[in-house]
Amino acid sequence: MKDHSLNQLGGICSILLGVSYILIGALFLLLPAAQRAGSGASPDAFFRSFAQNPTLHTVYYWVFALGAVVALGAVPAISESVRSVNEGWMRWVSNLAFLGFAVTAIDFFRTLGLQPERAAAYVAGDATTQAVLAAPGYTAGLDVNGWLGFGGIGLWVLVVSLLGLRAGTWPKPLSYVGIAVAVLYVLVVVSFVFEIAATLLPIVAGLGGIVAAPIWYIWIGLRLRKAAE
Repeated sequence: MKDHSLNQLGGICSILLGVSYILIGALFLLLPAAQRAGSGASPDAFFRSFAQNPTLHTVYYWVFALGAVVALGAVPAISESVRSVNEGWMRWVSNLAFLGFAVTAIDFFRTLGLQPERAAAYVAGDATTQAVLAAPGYTAGLDVNGWLGFGGIGLWVLVVSLLGLRAGTWPKPLSYVGIAVAVLYVLVVVSFVFEIAATLLPIVAGLGGIVAAPIWYIWIGLRLRKAAE
């Protein structure tokens, strides 16, 4: 008898991941301008804004971290659905997706623990303390420009979608949405590398976080759940 537990768990995780993207996109757009990643705001403006109003940003961190953890349950099931089309490619890009989501989870859980203390120390500190806390190397995460957390995951989404399209495993619209999601993931990396995040990230957050990514993950999740019945 075939074990459907992978599809059952993967379907639930994929749906939850889609919901988390809606929340992430909405929260990003609601954040004070000084607290948005890539907004161009100075460290001084960020820390003072965060110290004064940390709630929304803390919720944003939690949703991002937990969404990345949930994603680790979605990746195997989504990858398995097209693995037979090209097992070599799927093994490689699946590992990239695992690495990308794991790094994202670690970065955001780490930030959850450190950011309140940093902000409080910055506001209360002297000029030397503030200079140290504002230094890019001090506050940078593991994946500074999102090469793994967005680029690696985007490559996985692209390959999965192209293989699903090639084999006819998925409806064509689902594959096309996946290709769009992959492009939006890559645009996040582009926005950081070329320092145009202030302009590009709100667009990506709206189109990707609130629209395209939730549609893709939730749609796949529903298909996985149906396959497990």
